[in-house]
Amino acid sequence: TKRKGSPPDLEEPVILSEIRKGTSVRSLCNNISSQMLRDFNYALVWGTSAKHSPQRCGLNHKLDDEDVVQVVAKTIKQQQQDRTYTQLAQQYQDKHSKKRLEAKKKKQQKLRG
Repeated sequence: TKRKGSPPDLEEPVILSEIRKGTSVRSLCNNISSQMLRDFNYALVWGTSAKHSPQRCGLNHKLDDEDVVQVVAKTIKQQQQDRTYTQLAQQYQDKHSKKRLEAKKKKQQKLRG
C-alpha cells in the first residue's frame, strides 16, 4: 500500500489470496476497512498488473504479486451526492447522541452517590 505523497510501505504488505477473499482492488479495500470500500473513488496501481505506471483502476482490477496500490477516496462533495449519505449521517448522529446520553446518565449516577 502507499499513502499519498510518501513512498510505498514495503515492510508491512497487505496479503491477498484467491482462496480467501480474492485479489482484486475490492478485496484489498474490504480487507483494510469497509469504510474505505464505501468511500472508494479509484485506485492508482504500480506493478505488473498495470499497463502503465501508475494506472488508474476501478474495484474489479485484478492485482498481481508485489503491486503497489494507492486508494483515492471520494471528496466530501462526492460523498454528499451519494444516495446513502443522509442515511449514514443519521446513523452516525444517532450513535453519537446515544453515547453522550449514556455518559450523562453515568455522570449523574456518580454524583448522586
